[in-house]
Amino acid sequence: MIKSTQSLIVHDGKYIVLPPGMSGQEITNLDAPNVLVADSVQKYPLGTKFVNGDRVYHYAKASGTVNPEVGAYKAKKTNTVAVAPTQSTTVDPETGVAAGAVGSYYVTVTIDTEIGVLTTGVLSANELAGGYIVIGNGGSQHPQMCLIVSHPALATAGGSLTLKLDMPLGIVVTVGTTTIELMESPFYNLKADNSGGEYVTYIGVSACVASSGEYFWLQTWGPCWITSNSNTCNSAMDRTIVFVGNGSVVSSDDVTLESGFQIAGVALDMSGSAESNAPMVLLQLMP
Repeated sequence: MIKSTQSLIVHDGKYIVLPPGMSGQEITNLDAPNVLVADSVQKYPLGTKFVNGDRVYHYAKASGTVNPEVGAYKAKKTNTVAVAPTQSTTVDPETGVAAGAVGSYYVTVTIDTEIGVLTTGVLSANELAGGYIVIGNGGSQHPQMCLIVSHPALATAGGSLTLKLDMPLGIVVTVGTTTIELMESPFYNLKADNSGGEYVTYIGVSACVASSGEYFWLQTWGPCWITSNSNTCNSAMDRTIVFVGNGSVVSSDDVTLESGFQIAGVALDMSGSAESNAPMVLLQLMP
């Protein structure tokens, strides 16, 4: 195996890519993972990508039941939109500027009282790492979209928190004016329990069974079997596979286009007139 700044390369067609800006986080396992087994202790930063030939997986954390036969989803809204609070005056020794200034890797935000695993706004250190933040998404503002790299713990139920970003700010943050919105990592606190409903997005299919608090590999691209209604692709040219509310899949011919649907991918295996396929899906979510 060869270790580089952001990737761990295995010579037999497998390699691991760390999320941007997270190479400094502790990694307890430098070997190619066994995706068929959940981890009780975190071994990689959330969102770490594992490529195994044609298949792509991302490292995720479960917040409930996770089953490998249906899609996994994140049942969480973004942090409440708020204008920028007073920015931290601590000067970053690397850049010489404080939070919110042009060239700074830091911004101070207001955390609501629902975000986080406790759903209270109380956060452990780096709990939002791997999440996304948009700075300046209000009227007459120009948004800056960044990845959250790290942050200290927040002991209060919500309030001000200074986040480190994956790139320096290009536009100054104005207290009381600049609107900020953020979300946790897409791979943080997932479920795959047949109960997602029709207001969530399925972001992948787990490779194993996992329980709340465990870590697992979520397949997001490549050949993948998913539970279906046994009627997939049973009409001519009906090859598109879509998710339904319980995390299983059907072919697009079995849903009403005007009502909307989320594409999982396309069928790899052949079907026939009035004859369903597995389906063996070419999953096409995150390459």
